[in-house]
Amino acid sequence: SFNTAIKAFVKSADVRGAEALLQEMRRSNVQPDVYSFNAVLAACARAKDGRRAEAWFQRLRDEGLQPDGVSFGAVADAYAQAGDLASAERWVRRLEESGVVPSTQTYSALVQALCKDGDIARAEKLVARIASRGGISSGACNALISAAAKRGDVERAERWLVAMIEKGVQADVASYSAMIHACAKASDLPRAESWLAKMEEAGIDANVVTYNTVINACARCGDAQRAEVWLERMCAKGIKPGVLTFNSLINACAKAGDVGKAERWLSSMASRGVPPDDVSYSTLIHACSIRRDARRAEMWLEQMTSSDGPGVVEPTAFCYNSVIQAWARSGDAGRAMRWLETARRGRAEVSAASYSALVAAHVRAGTLEQAER
Repeated sequence: SFNTAIKAFVKSADVRGAEALLQEMRRSNVQPDVYSFNAVLAACARAKDGRRAEAWFQRLRDEGLQPDGVSFGAVADAYAQAGDLASAERWVRRLEESGVVPSTQTYSALVQALCKDGDIARAEKLVARIASRGGISSGACNALISAAAKRGDVERAERWLVAMIEKGVQADVASYSAMIHACAKASDLPRAESWLAKMEEAGIDANVVTYNTVINACARCGDAQRAEVWLERMCAKGIKPGVLTFNSLINACAKAGDVGKAERWLSSMASRGVPPDDVSYSTLIHACSIRRDARRAEMWLEQMTSSDGPGVVEPTAFCYNSVIQAWARSGDAGRAMRWLETARRGRAEVSAASYSALVAAHVRAGTLEQAER
């Protein structure tokens, strides 16, 4: 049917295609109905074109058809997707005033847009309004938990997850993982572990994102031993660790001051089928630099581009700067200068901190003429 064909254009956000097909309906003496117009409105929403959606909403009315909740919701969603939150809220209110019961999807889209814009307070007010009407969705609550998590606002994230559970709204793996992320950002490892335990008690299986988040919390606290415990649990559940998992483990060891263990984890990545990336190396190189172990930092920078190493990766500016500063702090201005020149040849940006460290090394060595360069 024509309506089914129009829906195909919705998936690809092809507004022109949907519009052309609706016009073809007319030429075929097939009268478009509200479902036909809603499909065009949905295409406008996918294309983030609020004005166009509003124009088609008016055409729907001009045809003598009665818009439904989907019609209003599509216009609101189009504006929300475009970032015009004031217009999106205006259309949600029009929907409410029309007497049509809004769908949780309509509200969720606006809540998610508000959270994405960083306006959690307005999003919370909207969710409170939804709750007063007897409906609250997991999508809206998850958006609030995630927004709070990004700010490291553990109390706020926890308040909304508890509210979900108390109101009987289905909390899923995304809900708990966002909560655990909030705990990780706040470096609150016991709280993160507690929420993962509650998640398992609720019969929800943790996924790779959940475990990575807990291991990241361990890394932030410099608790390498706990990070390894969670890796073991993750593997016991049949979940394969990825590069983010190992990077957090390396970071945990680095923060704990155990560079040797960090090295062993990086070296084991390739054998586990997970090639290290630039973050794997940069974390380890920086750890060596902080400990003023310039030779070790240099060795790992060379390993990045060696076919004999754990994995060939293009060195980043951060890696070069860590090695430059390590040699400069150890008093070897000549070695630091050679790496600075290598960084330049590789078109890596040398930081002001590296230049300052190099100048200080020349001053200490009494080679002022080199420092003046």
